[in-house]
Amino acid sequence: MKNSQEPLSNPFDLLRQGCERPWEVAVAPFMVAPRTWYVGNSWVGAYLIESSAGLILIDATMQPQVYLVFESVRMLGFDPHDIRLLLLSHAHYDHCGGIRAVQELSGARLYMAKEDYDFISEHPEMVLTEGYPYGGLKPDHYYSEDTPVVLGDIQVDTVHTPGHTPGTTSFFFDTTDKAGVSFRCGMHGGVGVNTLTDDFIREYDLPISTRRDYLNSMRKVRDLPVDITLGSHPGQTDMLSKVSLIREDFNPFFDRNTWPSLIDKRIAMIREILDTTELEE
Repeated sequence: MKNSQEPLSNPFDLLRQGCERPWEVAVAPFMVAPRTWYVGNSWVGAYLIESSAGLILIDATMQPQVYLVFESVRMLGFDPHDIRLLLLSHAHYDHCGGIRAVQELSGARLYMAKEDYDFISEHPEMVLTEGYPYGGLKPDHYYSEDTPVVLGDIQVDTVHTPGHTPGTTSFFFDTTDKAGVSFRCGMHGGVGVNTLTDDFIREYDLPISTRRDYLNSMRKVRDLPVDITLGSHPGQTDMLSKVSLIREDFNPFFDRNTWPSLIDKRIAMIREILDTTELEE
């Protein structure tokens, strides 16, 4: 049996740890950008954004560990009841499992991609719950690239980036510090290629075209300007290793090279999976 000191790497081992021993993945919340905090755990991310009209929560982790999200919100001096909007990056259990708990506590309105809602409505097994508690999803709004999500003085631009799931959605928003300096934050909704392997596609009878969707999505957002990259999983950009570097006058997450580096690595990974025929333009 693995102990809490041994690093886990298999996604399903990580999911089981997060659901059965959530205290092992707890991390203290920390600021990643002005008015933007990490409130996820050591494996899966969640972000709290403060607007002039209440709080926005991006993703909700898994139901058995959502209490950690609530505690992080409280540690930051906020009330989870003030969460007004929930933005879901994609409909896999590690990101959406806690959605219903957050909605029932706060009354927050849920935004998600229609492509994902339709997909999991027809194929509920694709939420990948592994049998853990899940209250389901009931969206209030669907994303539209032509219509930003707005709460108070915060505007979140959404970009449909399918591949990891049919409705994977990426988020981009500006936030300003006390000196009036604005920063562009970006979070790709799902960079994992684990759902694009031969074994996964065969097991779940998915269309092979999802690989091309993924590659095209990465190319679509690769050159967008991003000052601060938010990982949907913190390990994607080594976020937790940078927490100790945070100072009042220094934000270690401010790095314009992080976004293109993340995307380039994923383009390389999907190109290794794609065969020669699929790579032909």
